[in-house]
Amino acid sequence: MIDIHSHVIYEIDDGSRSYEESLSILKKMNEIGYRAMVCTPHYITGSKYVENNFNKFKKIQLLREFIRKENLNLHLYLGNEIYIDPEIESLINAGEVYPINRSRYLLIEFPVSRLMNDLMNLLFLLRSKGYVPIIAHPERYLYLQDNHDLLDKLLEMGCLFQGNFSCIIGKYGEHTKKLFLYMLKNNYYHFLATDVHHETDILFLKFNKIKKMIIKEIDETRFKKLTYVNPLKVIRNEPVDF
Repeated sequence: MIDIHSHVIYEIDDGSRSYEESLSILKKMNEIGYRAMVCTPHYITGSKYVENNFNKFKKIQLLREFIRKENLNLHLYLGNEIYIDPEIESLINAGEVYPINRSRYLLIEFPVSRLMNDLMNLLFLLRSKGYVPIIAHPERYLYLQDNHDLLDKLLEMGCLFQGNFSCIIGKYGEHTKKLFLYMLKNNYYHFLATDVHHETDILFLKFNKIKKMIIKEIDETRFKKLTYVNPLKVIRNEPVDF
């Protein structure tokens, strides 16, 4: 499997708290079947995550050195989880936010509880510039949980959806689980990812159960598409099927 959403780089955001914790996460990800991860630290304008963001290049290199020393079958790529921002195009052009592995694909986070007035305009701008927004964990946004029409509009614009594995066991509440299942059963998702933050994440304890539950709702072929085929296309900057 290939994970396109993780917070494994240490002391960057609200993810891994130390070099040692990052190493533990990498080992556990490898053990449950991951062979590549995209490191996507938060980028939120006006927050401490902006300042820390510039340390990511040095730290990901240290993690890659650990992987080589331990002979782990795991590759690391770089991106950002970008909180939607009116200046997003300028941030990309300035190299302050990072598309996934320098591709056309941007992992975008929305506000949880309120719909931005100019959201659709910003997404349209990104699409017109050739970027493909991947919407991180749409099941968690309150205004999408009862507004499936907006999901359809985002799809029509050419946005892609990335769901969080642990939603199916209720990690983020029942409303989030309900939308996750709706999107899963109705083939809205293009990717499933971990959004892993810490070595104690319930994902590691319950991964086999989570995987079985998801495959029960779709099938092995679809599961592989969401966890390997489509993520590989993103890393290679190839078109992803809508």
